[in-house]
Amino acid sequence: MYTELIGKLKKLGFTENEAKIYVGLLNLGEATAREIHEFTCVPRPKIYATLERMSKKNYIEVIEGTPAYFRSVNPEQLTERLRDEFLFSLNETLKELNSASYGIKNRCC
Repeated sequence: MYTELIGKLKKLGFTENEAKIYVGLLNLGEATAREIHEFTCVPRPKIYATLERMSKKNYIEVIEGTPAYFRSVNPEQLTERLRDEFLFSLNETLKELNSASYGIKNRCC
């Protein structure tokens, strides 16, 4: 199931199960946890925890009800969010590296 795309999502920080669920939801539109499990083959015991984690990361939306339905956020929104988070992290790391290198240059020993 979309092995190459799942691999690319993993390089962006998704877990294997998160990647499978995101791609699966793109195909399904809206789906219950059971339908997601059947389509993606993500182990049933891991579905709910993974969906909850993905919801907190804003990778998916939850439609409350009995049963609850899930849908992926728009790919453009997702990639924009991931890009912004990456650039922020990269800038913060650069600041820390510059501070660390300043400390090393001025260290006597």
